[in-house]
Amino acid sequence: MKPIRSLNRLWFLGWLWLLGWVGLSGTAAVGQAVQRPPEPLPGKTDAMDYGVFHSASLGREVPYAVSLPPSYRTSPERRYPLVIFLHGLFNDERDWERRGVQAALDALRAKGQVGEFIVAIPRGENSFYINARQGERYEDAIVQDFLPFIERRYRTLGTRAGRLMAGISMGGYGALLIAFKHPQLFAGVAAHCAAIFTEVPRPPQGADDRIGTWRYGLATKLYGDPPDPEFFDQHSPLTLARRQAAALRQLKIYFDVGSEDRYRFDVGNQRLHETLESLGIPHEFTLASGGHGWAFLLARSEAAFGFCWRTLSPSVLPRPVKALK
Repeated sequence: MKPIRSLNRLWFLGWLWLLGWVGLSGTAAVGQAVQRPPEPLPGKTDAMDYGVFHSASLGREVPYAVSLPPSYRTSPERRYPLVIFLHGLFNDERDWERRGVQAALDALRAKGQVGEFIVAIPRGENSFYINARQGERYEDAIVQDFLPFIERRYRTLGTRAGRLMAGISMGGYGALLIAFKHPQLFAGVAAHCAAIFTEVPRPPQGADDRIGTWRYGLATKLYGDPPDPEFFDQHSPLTLARRQAAALRQLKIYFDVGSEDRYRFDVGNQRLHETLESLGIPHEFTLASGGHGWAFLLARSEAAFGFCWRTLSPSVLPRPVKALK
């Protein structure tokens, strides 16, 4: 692993330190370090599997985590639906477990509210999961490298009906982007606090425009310097919804956002809701009380995982019943 995961990470850290912000799905603080629980042990646990896969699109090994359903290790004949989950900015694949999402899923399963499916989380660095205009090909890494790897390595169903994209913050944007661009691959998409911009970020209006400075700096890393409006549109869930309207009517869509989202991504999510509604594309949207990040997802876990299971459960064939002697 590189000492600092990438030059992009160093660039982002420098900007956000100056601006007094931390990651899009972390905790806002000024001049304060983010305290994290100890790292989980590498390798296998009862619920989690950690490893690396080779991405030809990125030209390197990429870490990942997999959440395995309770019966996975004891029922080697069974195959399971798959959720690809994308983490947020300055997070990684281990945040699924360290932030309590696995524990929330376990609790819902213990109550019988959610069935069994695999969750696979690739490390996305700070990529927004796009093939950047001047950078790396993370969309290709997910679709062409990670998804096939997971379906070879783990006992997934390997069908569109048994696949779902999901993500939080940067990853919520990435989940919508990939599912909207590749609806033939997925039965549904679930996004939380998705980082949706309604228009190309413009240069900051002044030295004290911290959010404007941050947004524009981010846009130049993703969409070109200066940001290319056409390239931005090609990677906007709002534009993709209009271009892919017919195909998206066959996709189950869920997204939620906090009414107190500190990055004002409630505006972009509300705009997506209005766009889908105007196009007659069925979807589930909730503007809920709360802020931005993992705590919001945990508060919405029952609704979020309930959607995932409702979408994936039709793909699971009934288990054969042994004939009585």
